[in-house]
Amino acid sequence: MSKLGHLDCIDAFEFSRYLCLVGRGTRPTLGWTSWFAPIDVMPNTYQFLQEAPSGATIQAVIPLQVIGVFTSTGVKEVVVRHSVNGKPTDLRIAVRPTSAMDERGISGLMSPSVLSYLHAKGADRTLPPDGAAFSMRLGAVDVPFACATWNDPPRPGRYDVHLDVDALLPGPTDLEAAVQDCFRQPAVADALARLLTPAGWTDGVAVFRTALEDSLLERLGDRLVNVRLTVTCRCIDDEHAAYPTSVHHPALRSVP
Repeated sequence: MSKLGHLDCIDAFEFSRYLCLVGRGTRPTLGWTSWFAPIDVMPNTYQFLQEAPSGATIQAVIPLQVIGVFTSTGVKEVVVRHSVNGKPTDLRIAVRPTSAMDERGISGLMSPSVLSYLHAKGADRTLPPDGAAFSMRLGAVDVPFACATWNDPPRPGRYDVHLDVDALLPGPTDLEAAVQDCFRQPAVADALARLLTPAGWTDGVAVFRTALEDSLLERLGDRLVNVRLTVTCRCIDDEHAAYPTSVHHPALRSVP
């Protein structure tokens, strides 16, 4: 169950057209979840919430930094509620313009496509009129030792990889055509083929994502909003594992 948490300091600034809240403090144990959330019935008011870990924990006081990003309404001050000596306390925080250090820190959290999109949109607070989303399953790879246990060290894990792309295009057909065109490029096709093999899995996610995103940026520019790779894993019995030497999947059917 979530409850109000305590922060030693809270800062607020506007990046592009978004309000960024940054809080710093400490965690008493590992496993805590911390986040900022708006209080819907109170405009421009947010709260810092925490959820304690369940079960056994390791006692370790470690630094805490939490970042919340919300659509900015252009206000110069917001209210943030947190706990001080066990009591809810509201702090008025001035919203300042972003600094070069703020921008470097926030930019490090973004993909190149998101950063390009935000720089192009600037401080425009209006939503774009047209947008499209495209999703597909890229395939799966069985990685030995990924689910190792004390009595079964080589137990493999099966990683399923899904691709999601968002862009400012009239419809998903246009976006799908752009993605398929990228798969025809040798750099993208090779990176995807490596991603879906056990030997290339470790570094393959980052390599493929970078290759595909660079290719899409060449075609779509600041109309590209984001490229996301979602990976799910489940442990499998070794006799059901498959370690392919060649890859066949829908994304590569049109690759010469």
